[in-house]
Amino acid sequence: MRKKSWTVYIYAILIFVWTVAPIAWLFVSAISPHKELISDEMGWFPKNPTMVNFREIFDISQSIGRRFVSALKNSFIVAGAVTLISLLFGTPAAYVLARMKFKGKDGLIFGMLLARMLPSIALLIPFFVMIIYVSQVVPIYDTTWNLMIIYNSFILGFVVWIMKGYFETIPGELEEAAMVDGCSPFKSFFKIVLPLAIPGLIATSIFAFLMAWDEFLFALVFTRTERSVTLPMFIASLGSQYITDYEKISAAGFVAAIIPIGITMFFQKYIMKGLTAGSVKG
Repeated sequence: MRKKSWTVYIYAILIFVWTVAPIAWLFVSAISPHKELISDEMGWFPKNPTMVNFREIFDISQSIGRRFVSALKNSFIVAGAVTLISLLFGTPAAYVLARMKFKGKDGLIFGMLLARMLPSIALLIPFFVMIIYVSQVVPIYDTTWNLMIIYNSFILGFVVWIMKGYFETIPGELEEAAMVDGCSPFKSFFKIVLPLAIPGLIATSIFAFLMAWDEFLFALVFTRTERSVTLPMFIASLGSQYITDYEKISAAGFVAAIIPIGITMFFQKYIMKGLTAGSVKG
């Protein structure tokens, strides 16, 4: 028994190191002077650590600072809006698919799953043609709006799929009891089902936020200027054929990584909560 406990601890430590090591290395690289970072003698920790790289990327008096802060703002706007929109429309759709029976339901579910299986690059040209065509009437190309539209097209299906499974675990007897007491289906959804689904909503919203926050391919094609560029595109722009600013890339990458990590840790207790079971009165 003791040997098994030690094995579990060893595996837990290995998983922890595997998870934390990239973030730690980003931070170490970000606080390293340029000469130490490119030196062959670089150790596990810089001899002369400095926070100048973090100060420069947040200094809006410099070009790199203005671009970084703008990209950070755009990432928050896009990821936040996509999360809210996908939950607003995806949650009721998931509830309908979980509770109601209608013709074509299985085909609709299969279609959403099939859309998730398509690689992003296969959708690139259709999206490009659509955005360019719409931009002739409404100029949405090179704006955060076109990213919101594109991201919702595949994140919405993900939200519906995940929340459908979550709603199916909530006992239907709760809604039946509420309807007996005079609640309409609409009211029972908001008063009974949604409060029980809060852990699932939070977990799903975090996944949706991360999917929009990390996306690079569509941002590469559909953004050009400072008004729409997001963090992944900004970080990529710091490297070129002739020079790569490794310490600035590390600083920006650390900030881009630590924000979703912080959000996830803050909501961890809600994510870990299980569903209320056996809550139907006998």
